[in-house]
Amino acid sequence: MADAPNGPIFGLAPLDRELAPKLPSGWLGLLGGSTDTETSLLAKQFAAHATREGPAIFYTTHEPTEEIQVAFDGLGRASDTVRIVNLSEEYFQSVLSRRLEVSRIRERGIQLADLKPSDAPPTVRLPYNLTNRFLSDLAGLDRPFRLVLDSLDFLIEVLDLPEVMTIARQVRHRAQAFASPALLVLHGETHERRVSGLLEGLADVVFELSAEPEGSDGDHRLKVRKVRNHPEVRRTTRLKVTSKGFAPAKDDAS
Repeated sequence: MADAPNGPIFGLAPLDRELAPKLPSGWLGLLGGSTDTETSLLAKQFAAHATREGPAIFYTTHEPTEEIQVAFDGLGRASDTVRIVNLSEEYFQSVLSRRLEVSRIRERGIQLADLKPSDAPPTVRLPYNLTNRFLSDLAGLDRPFRLVLDSLDFLIEVLDLPEVMTIARQVRHRAQAFASPALLVLHGETHERRVSGLLEGLADVVFELSAEPEGSDGDHRLKVRKVRNHPEVRRTTRLKVTSKGFAPAKDDAS
């Protein structure tokens, strides 16, 4: 099978074989689907097929880090070879926990224990800026990589849309600069059509994962909705879920 520039895409032979020659050396993908279609599993499968020459980076905004580590081990990729960044946990510790503390003080007032001197040196807390934090990570990439952001839903919730688009554009820019693949996950049913339209316009390839009715031969369908400059490459691959992630269903395994 002819690999994409940085290795297979999802490790799905028929799909990888057809898409590999059509994608540029560095590209941005958008994976959509409803929240019950296991888009996160497919995103991990994408990250798990990174080559050993560059880092695999998996940004999560909704799962515990430990569960992601277990999932990568199950996909045959040692979790310690993937850099897992939990943006939601960082955001909670740096932003939401402070807000909770402020709310607590406002509700109950300052207690005597709060005024007692401490032997520990004072802690200087710098403002947490999610956009700058992410862009700083991107700026530090200096070699080929494979990157996943799962998912954009959290960023859309806590950031203004221009900031979300800035992050997406910078991911695409770095992917192009280092001939690397990057995948953004979006659950489109929760957002305005304008948001998904902007992201689809930016992406080089757009995937849509949907669940099949219970009892069918395949569990899911993965549709390629767009490949930039190749409108003829639109296909739907029927998938089944296995202990090693997604695999082509029998009639799509050729």
